[in-house]
Amino acid sequence: MIIKVEFKIKGIKGTTAVMLFGKSYKSWEEQYQEYCRMAKNQMNWIVEPVRAWKSKSKWIGWGGLKWCAEEAIQMQLNREGCQHDDNDNPNPRQYSKMVFVEIPISSLPKI
Repeated sequence: MIIKVEFKIKGIKGTTAVMLFGKSYKSWEEQYQEYCRMAKNQMNWIVEPVRAWKSKSKWIGWGGLKWCAEEAIQMQLNREGCQHDDNDNPNPRQYSKMVFVEIPISSLPKI
C-alpha cells in the first residue's frame, strides 16, 4: 500500500509538497509522523496535510525507502531490485499507472 499526502508548508505562501509513504522497516504511519517531525526540526517547516490518497500498489521494498517526494518516485521505481552499480530495472513499475483513491485527512496519524 502507498499513501500519498499533499502538505501545505505554513509560512511559505503557496508552497506545497506531495510525499509518498509506505511500509518498509517501519509502518507508513510511523514514517509519516517521522517525516512531519523532521520537516519541523531540520527544515523549520510546519507542514499541514491538505489532501491524502491511498493506493493498493506495493511500496518499494528495496533499500528500506522511508518516504519519497512524488517527483522522485519513478526514479525509485526504475531502481527497484537493482544494486547501486546495476543498470536500471529494464521493466520498472510505472507510477503513472498506479491508482490512488482520496481518503479523509482525519485517517492520517496525529502529529
